[in-house]
Amino acid sequence: MVAFRFVVHVLAIVFPAFRAAVLRGVPPSPHDDLAAHSMNASLSFSATNSTIGFRRQVDWSSAFSNKGVANRPARIFFLFLAVDKVSNLKIWANFFAEAPADQYRALVHCKLPSCLASVQGSKLIPVPTVASYYCTDLVSPMNQLLGHALNNDAGTENPADKFVFVSDSTLPGKPFSEIYATLAGRQGSDFCAFPSQEWADIPSISGGLEMAVKVHQWIVVERAHAVNSCMMWASGKDHDLMHRFKMNWQPFAWPNNTFADQRNFGCLDEFWHMAALYGTLSHVDTARDAVVSLQMFTNNPLRVSPNQGWQGSCDTFVMWAKYLHAPGNNPFLKFHASLDAPSIPHGGNDQRPGWWDTMSSYGMKMVRNSDFLFIRKFIDNPILSGGGDFAAEYTKVVFGIGKP
Repeated sequence: MVAFRFVVHVLAIVFPAFRAAVLRGVPPSPHDDLAAHSMNASLSFSATNSTIGFRRQVDWSSAFSNKGVANRPARIFFLFLAVDKVSNLKIWANFFAEAPADQYRALVHCKLPSCLASVQGSKLIPVPTVASYYCTDLVSPMNQLLGHALNNDAGTENPADKFVFVSDSTLPGKPFSEIYATLAGRQGSDFCAFPSQEWADIPSISGGLEMAVKVHQWIVVERAHAVNSCMMWASGKDHDLMHRFKMNWQPFAWPNNTFADQRNFGCLDEFWHMAALYGTLSHVDTARDAVVSLQMFTNNPLRVSPNQGWQGSCDTFVMWAKYLHAPGNNPFLKFHASLDAPSIPHGGNDQRPGWWDTMSSYGMKMVRNSDFLFIRKFIDNPILSGGGDFAAEYTKVVFGIGKP
């Protein structure tokens, strides 16, 4: 089966009002977003044993980005999503202290005023708070952060910029220099796709199933994808995704959450960016495995199979006990198995991931040696097993800063 690719190029001058409104975080006027509703592009991809495709929107970044042109060094934007505070700010301060000022920015979206007060005097720049709702809409604050990051130092950009979503309970797992070299040195966006039984599916009107790929919220997007996300969210793209896929409409039980069972569970932030940027899988035949090639998707391709484990690039460790032993390449199990007993995290449950309240120096060494750039969830001021100051020890062991 021949694969067809349709690429739409849009001149920058056509949509200046739309672009300006979105990057300010302001919804465009009805006149500004006409093109978003009138132009569509679809991509179909060759597959092994089966032919499926991704339904996809236009690459809006081509409308206003001078691809390949950089007028400053590549920059890593750390985008914090916080409720009442960012935990372990002292460790983050030590992390940013080793970072060249022109190589990073740190922005934070605070849900509550106490969070704004807690980050005063830190390297974290608050953005205006927007309404958000657990599970049903954490995408609004995510794209609020993206919009303000894109508008930071207006007029400067680098195609190698990366935008990293960070929770308020996350810690860096490597020194800044290593995280910077890793992210700025590779093209594409990092999506950590859950095992395929977590993907959402509904019958497709054109035959087979339509599927939405579930990913960790803690994604890393390239600059063009950051722009596209802001544009499409402001235009209303896929705001109804949870309703369309009947998400969380049925009682959840671990044993009956299986591949292509039309029992769909999850939150909008686990589906929206993947669906908006790449589309939903169409014409899925559950009797045959398939392979889908995705542009600018780290560790491409995406495999569609009932027994598929973790895929893509998982930059942040999160303790989901249900999938700790997922088949295939599994960096989560590898890291978990390396920990000593005092450093094993709490397991969490089917709805909430596990967490750390204690870790040893040895566990910190395993963090430093792991495949992950970031680790979550940590309570504020955890206990250092064996005694001592957790922040000082973590800074010394993981970042190599402080007395040996």
